[in-house]
Amino acid sequence: MTGKTQSYARQLNNQLIMRELRSGSCSATMLADKLNLSNAALSGIISKLQHDGYIKQTEIEGQCNVGRKPIYYTINENFGVIVVVSLADYVAKVVVSDMKMNVTDSVETRVDKYDIKMLYELVLTVKNLLSSPKYRDIPLLGIDLSVPGKVNTQTGELQLSPQFDKDIFSEKNAIVNLFKKQFGAPVVMTNDINLAGLGEMYDGLLKGVENGMLVHVDEGVGGALILNGKLFVGSQGFGGEVGLMRTVFRGKNDYLDEFVSLRAIKDELGKTRGTKLKTQDVAELYKTEADVRSYVNDTAVCLGSVLKDIVELLNISTIVLSGRIEQFGERYLQLVAAEVSKSINSCNVVYSKLGRNASVIGAISKAVEALTDDIFV
Repeated sequence: MTGKTQSYARQLNNQLIMRELRSGSCSATMLADKLNLSNAALSGIISKLQHDGYIKQTEIEGQCNVGRKPIYYTINENFGVIVVVSLADYVAKVVVSDMKMNVTDSVETRVDKYDIKMLYELVLTVKNLLSSPKYRDIPLLGIDLSVPGKVNTQTGELQLSPQFDKDIFSEKNAIVNLFKKQFGAPVVMTNDINLAGLGEMYDGLLKGVENGMLVHVDEGVGGALILNGKLFVGSQGFGGEVGLMRTVFRGKNDYLDEFVSLRAIKDELGKTRGTKLKTQDVAELYKTEADVRSYVNDTAVCLGSVLKDIVELLNISTIVLSGRIEQFGERYLQLVAAEVSKSINSCNVVYSKLGRNASVIGAISKAVEALTDDIFV
């Protein structure tokens, strides 16, 4: 029992040190104070982590050259790489990151549809990036797939995504299995909006917010809830699906997604004009055509009224809007905010500053945290 207890204590201390170093460089004294460890115990742990290549010594800029300089430690960014494959709003982005969350390579392409052919093209893109000489001696630690649609956090399955071809659902966990087979590394799949919520918490307008929400309005409408400083995903990972809330718009009762998403707006305006519209077409017509402006503005009011009810229920303080809906500018934001302000609870409504990068930042931070913990389990 003693051996098991000591082993667990070592694992826990390793995890705690790696967590501290994820936030920045620390001296041995700083780590000892934060973790309540003796200098002797900490010295042994640090020596082992250095020997195994997980951490390294570093210099601090502006450090005084007089007297004995303290030794600082940092995560060794080259002990492994992470690949993020992000699929959002028909843009595929492949990012390679080191363990200090530095993006070392990035490729972005627009795709027409999410099908098997597209997935194999992404596999080839990842292989081409990792074949670079700079990754020759650096292991691939994991792949994080950021996808639109419902991802069951208990099973890891993509259960619903109208943006993907039906063929992809013919095999259980087809997307995850494809990448596992090709790369032999751990692969996880996560809803893109949940990852974007993490990105906003890590480096965006939800950083330090105890209770807030990201609402993404593009081809579909999705949401990520932050409650008590943590991402809330619900029992199976489907929490925050604001697009599936029912509402009334111009006398019709349906899901919010069927009224305010860009897909729905393009479909409705296309019918009235007898032509198929693209998002950019609607954005241009919004500037010049009063009827288009009126319709889009009404959808903003509709969205705001639903978000007002969420603010009433959860008493959240900040809502961040993201997606190509931002092309409609400040007026759209003002209309959403005006409806939300009718709540008895105060809530700030703002546009995201991270945009599409939010899901990538969230995926990298999530992967680094999980992998640096899992190493010592």
